Amino acid sequence: MKKFLFSCLLALGIGVNAQYDFTHDFEGDLTGFYQFGGGALNTANYCSATTSGSLTYSATVSQTGWMADLLEVGDITGQTNNGQALTVSFNYKKAPGLTGTLYAMYAIFSPQANSWTIYTVGTGVPLTSAAVTECANLSATIPAGTFDPAKIYGVGTWLVRTGGTTGALYIDDLSVKQAVVTSVPPCTSFTTPADGSTIAGGTVGLSWQYVSTASAYKLTVGTTPGGSDVLNTTVIGTMQNVSLATNTTYYAKVVPTNNVGDATGCQEISFTTNSTVGHCGPITSTVPTNVAPINSVTFASITKSTGYTAAGSVTPYIDYTADTTFEVKNNVSSLPLVVKGVTIGTTNRWGMAAFIDWNNDGDFEDAGESYFNTPATMITAVGSTNPVTLTGNITVPVGTALGKKVMRVKYNFNSSTTIINPALSSACSSMTNGQTLDFTLDYQEFLAVTDVSKVGISIYPNPFTDVLKISDVKDVKSISVNDMTGREVKTLAPASEINLSNLKSGLYLVNLKMADGSVKTFKAIKK
Repeated sequence: MKKFLFSCLLALGIGVNAQYDFTHDFEGDLTGFYQFGGGALNTANYCSATTSGSLTYSATVSQTGWMADLLEVGDITGQTNNGQALTVSFNYKKAPGLTGTLYAMYAIFSPQANSWTIYTVGTGVPLTSAAVTECANLSATIPAGTFDPAKIYGVGTWLVRTGGTTGALYIDDLSVKQAVVTSVPPCTSFTTPADGSTIAGGTVGLSWQYVSTASAYKLTVGTTPGGSDVLNTTVIGTMQNVSLATNTTYYAKVVPTNNVGDATGCQEISFTTNSTVGHCGPITSTVPTNVAPINSVTFASITKSTGYTAAGSVTPYIDYTADTTFEVKNNVSSLPLVVKGVTIGTTNRWGMAAFIDWNNDGDFEDAGESYFNTPATMITAVGSTNPVTLTGNITVPVGTALGKKVMRVKYNFNSSTTIINPALSSACSSMTNGQTLDFTLDYQEFLAVTDVSKVGISIYPNPFTDVLKISDVKDVKSISVNDMTGREVKTLAPASEINLSNLKSGLYLVNLKMADGSVKTFKAIKK
């Protein structure tokens, strides 16, 4: 499943009270039908009556579709916020030559950006170069709980052409059906946290069981029984991130709702946070069978390779905080972050975003904690190579305290050059067909070089080839070697000769940690 952004001047509406159940054959009044790309109506290739909707593919038009406004089509206004699945089906024919994959789709309109986001549904039907002269059918179901009643939707067809093939596709008998909801939904129960449990503070993901007849869930969180002083909101879906203090008792309640009314008799739970600070997650994917993963992340002279080279049923979130630590010295104000990601297709655009909890408060929402996640700062590239490479600079906020931090890297489809994908705009938002990785960042003090080579201890030869000698090690407790970015590349026990043959040529800092707690640092050049 892929996602595309396209500009459009049409603002479509949402009905809220009645059932969807209509079929349109492209005859008569076409109010509420809209077409992206090239095409019109056709009276030679149809499946019923005398007309179909045609889609024309040329050298400059590679992705097009017909879409129905969920408010205007049919004789009955729509009921898209009742929490039920919605089935889209249509018939089609095809001229010879054109190849690609044909999908059912739904679209979300953004009035602020004046653009549509297209989501294909299911695996689609592959079309070969042969003509389709007998009407064929495609049907797909948009899962229950997908539609947010506060947003603007359309549903219809979408074809993604392969190569430079040209030709026409003919769409007819577009059908949209959705079940009726006639009663309030039942109550649900929390899956996390458990009633009476003790959990970490910081950003906590509250989740609950799905209710098939609910369109949304009313969630309250407070510090007193029945209270809502922490959170009082309506949630689309079955999870909400909440910022919670440590060492505090909280009370939470979730009430399923639909356009008939609210569930009644739902029970409140209580739980307590401990002194640990956690972060939002895990992050899920809306297309778990077609995730384009991260191939590698390079930061502070360390590269973490994931081993992923192809898209598919890939874990959308991986916690590497216990596995990979990026060491950053406090004498460095900015370092490059390089993300390589697996691509789907060669013309789709991909983006990255990064988030670091510099103040260890359990969120990524403070000033200076997010990178490349706005239209003004976004980093994207067309995936003409696999993996595609994205590079940006991470700046350390002034006054950051030393210590270990959580660093989150996100990679996702981002077709626009001016609009950031919602999956990348927030550290806590779920992915579409991308991946999120968490790492540990260790912000360390840089040990400045002092002029000690003249007193008591010296290193030689300098420059050296493989072995560096130390004149006196009787008061040395340990030896470490850092490169000029501040990264520690070697730790050794005290010895009058240290073998550094595995290091590359360049300038290094050799730190002698003394028994009295002091550190003596020397510059050494490896040939």
